[in-house]
Amino acid sequence: MRDLVVSPARSGAPPDLGSGLLTLARVALAPISSLPRAAARLPELLRTLGERGLSIPSERRRTPNASMALRALAGFVRADGEIRDGYLSMLTATMDRDAADDIHPAFIDLLGQLGGDEIRLLASLETEGPFPLLSLSSRLRHGGASRVELRHFSLLGLRAGCQDPARTPAYLDNLARLGVVEIRPTRVTDDVRMFQELEEHPTVVSIRTRIEEQPAVRIGPISEPIVADVQYKSLFLTAFGRQFRVACFFRPEVTDARGDVGDLVHGSS
Repeated sequence: MRDLVVSPARSGAPPDLGSGLLTLARVALAPISSLPRAAARLPELLRTLGERGLSIPSERRRTPNASMALRALAGFVRADGEIRDGYLSMLTATMDRDAADDIHPAFIDLLGQLGGDEIRLLASLETEGPFPLLSLSSRLRHGGASRVELRHFSLLGLRAGCQDPARTPAYLDNLARLGVVEIRPTRVTDDVRMFQELEEHPTVVSIRTRIEEQPAVRIGPISEPIVADVQYKSLFLTAFGRQFRVACFFRPEVTDARGDVGDLVHGSS
């Protein structure tokens, strides 16, 4: 394991990454250095990080923030799939002078509180919104208690390629808890035409029909029908969420001032 960390040649890391990052990797992985998984993933991490570093113009390259790099390295080794790639993207961003200041220290911890479907969902939110959410409740026509039958239904999870799109409302709850998204009720002046696709979706139509087919409730001499109550809400990325999303999927912008690739691969003279 020690050779994997301290030897650039064996690790596959371009020499321009420097001994500093290799030392950070050794410190970050010390608690789990005995695990084969850590040893196996370090060469991949350093190699991929070096490849992404090639996209950063030489005048913008900088040593990453030590504290964030330590946490990102440890997160990379422990995580899988899109979450692991998110740690790598954040670490790459801390090496770019133009992006480093936008990487909030909390981002590393936030990423560790997401699942694969949640990061896929975040990737699909390419604008700040609004994205339509629809809820259905059943209630007596003239008031009384209501019961939620369908909550925050949307097509976001399905279109994002989530493995379990039925859990999208829970994913949105978690993203809202972390301050990444915000769910707002619609206002009287809002255009609700964007909800038409959800209103006509078979899931919504089926639940609405089931609610309205229930027998009326007798309250004394009055017979109260049960009706479906529709609530329209909109999902928005917060300013913090937009910044977090950029960090999770960061790729250096390609410019003409890239520097000599040979300097990164073979080392500067």
